[in-house]
Amino acid sequence: MHEPVEPFCLDDAEKPDMPEEAKQRNRLVAYIATFLVTFTLGTTEIFAPWYIGEIGGSGYEMGWAMGSFGIVYMVSPALGGRFSDRVGRRTSLLIATIAYFLVLVLYLNPLATPLYLIIIRALEGLVYGFIAPSNQAMLAELTPEAECEVLGNFSTCWSAGMIFSPFVLAFMEGNYGPTSSIYIVIAIELVTLGLIGGFLQGYRRKPIVMQSNEDEIKNSSSHNVSSKTSPRFIASYLSIMLWGVISTVVLALFPTYVETLPGFSTTDWGTMLLVWNGVRTLAFVITARLPETSMSTVILMGAVLSAVSSGFMFVFIDFWMLIVAMIISGVAVGFSYLGALYLIVSATKIEKGAYAGLVESMGGVGLFLGPIVGGWLDDFGGALPYLMCMVLSIIVLLGIIPLLLKERKLVNK
Repeated sequence: MHEPVEPFCLDDAEKPDMPEEAKQRNRLVAYIATFLVTFTLGTTEIFAPWYIGEIGGSGYEMGWAMGSFGIVYMVSPALGGRFSDRVGRRTSLLIATIAYFLVLVLYLNPLATPLYLIIIRALEGLVYGFIAPSNQAMLAELTPEAECEVLGNFSTCWSAGMIFSPFVLAFMEGNYGPTSSIYIVIAIELVTLGLIGGFLQGYRRKPIVMQSNEDEIKNSSSHNVSSKTSPRFIASYLSIMLWGVISTVVLALFPTYVETLPGFSTTDWGTMLLVWNGVRTLAFVITARLPETSMSTVILMGAVLSAVSSGFMFVFIDFWMLIVAMIISGVAVGFSYLGALYLIVSATKIEKGAYAGLVESMGGVGLFLGPIVGGWLDDFGGALPYLMCMVLSIIVLLGIIPLLLKERKLVNK
């Protein structure tokens, strides 16, 4: 007997398809939940390394506050995506959101140490690895005719959710104490849980073992993709990894770096990250409206702009030049993430959760390497992490170009 919350099927001709109004409601819930959850994540991923610095931790420990999230996130989205494929998107999101709420409560420990905060960030990496691929997969499978648009909307929502996180964190810290922002995000996660539990419509898909290989073969042919190790996929993995490195260095290390510059304050880095998040959101909006054939160019431009912006951050210490760097970097990470996300997730009609999880797991590599190596370099000089980002961007660019040329040759055969 089927569960009452799972009355619809998408791929089984013998059962009714999910009504369009229910699909629209699910998409809306996914967008709102993504916005709220990433507001929370955007707050904690800045709070943890910043607070470690406030209680006397080193740059290396600050890097680990972001890197512990990334090292777990190398694995958790792949597991979360497959879990979501098996138990359903609604069930997966409910379980993960409850777990996230419990993790956030741990931040309120008044005896927090750097190691304690590093462990909490690792737990965040675990639970968020079940949230992101569940939402991505649901949006893609409910809107097969416009995957790029809905994945773009998803990315826009999570980026928009992070726009005001630095500002809220800086405001609350300055007026109500260092951990006051945590109470806000705990309340937000309660709202998110109610939204998912009360409004998200569950549904069932045909078990993957019953799915004919015919659709997958046709789909692979139409996209000229034969495996998850094709040149196109590897180029996308490099782009996602670069996104992870640049994003984490900016979010984990940039605030403390700015505060060390003469004449700068907490408000200044809050403003710069507000600009960065805002421009990144705009980049997602633009990318979502580009045709699939443009995505290879998009990830190339992401690597180029990452190199330019990182070079600006390494060389300049002027407020307005750093603002320019933030603008260029926001565009860069927007291109690197969404271009790669669509290239991978659009390559299959089934197992959307597994493919979305694969994207996020590759991002986890960057989310680990960026703050760990960057935090280590930060102890030798505050500008060195941005030199590292510039060099890595150039290396990734040189790696992506031959892969995409090889992919083009395969397509033209």
